[in-house]
Amino acid sequence: MNYSVVKRANPINKEAAPLYYAQPVWGTEVGLRTIAQQISKYSTLTLADVSAVLASFIEMLPVWLKEGHSIRLGDFGILRLTFKSDGKEKEEDVTGNSINHVRVVLRCCSEFKNEFNDLHFEKTAVADKKTDGGNNGD
Repeated sequence: MNYSVVKRANPINKEAAPLYYAQPVWGTEVGLRTIAQQISKYSTLTLADVSAVLASFIEMLPVWLKEGHSIRLGDFGILRLTFKSDGKEKEEDVTGNSINHVRVVLRCCSEFKNEFNDLHFEKTAVADKKTDGGNNGD
């Protein structure tokens, strides 16, 4: 994986001299069509079949999450919703309106994380913003 070096203010001490940090340089985005094409190549499913399953899966994720389910994705990990809430002095003052900053969190399984144990890092000159030639994540 490529990285570049950037100079940033010290996050712990804003008055201190800026420090240099490694920053990932991402390649192109891989969209659903590309994912479906790759899966189709290595299976007996057609591109249309894989695309339909992926689209349906993505459509169902918010439904399950809103119902409060955790979604186990095999050895990939678990998706779940989390949120923050405003603190109140009395229990009865905590209502749904106290809840804010809802996020989707992925907790990766150790099997998936272990796939990156042998990751090699290579320094590049500058972090480029790249696109996938119009795929736009579709």
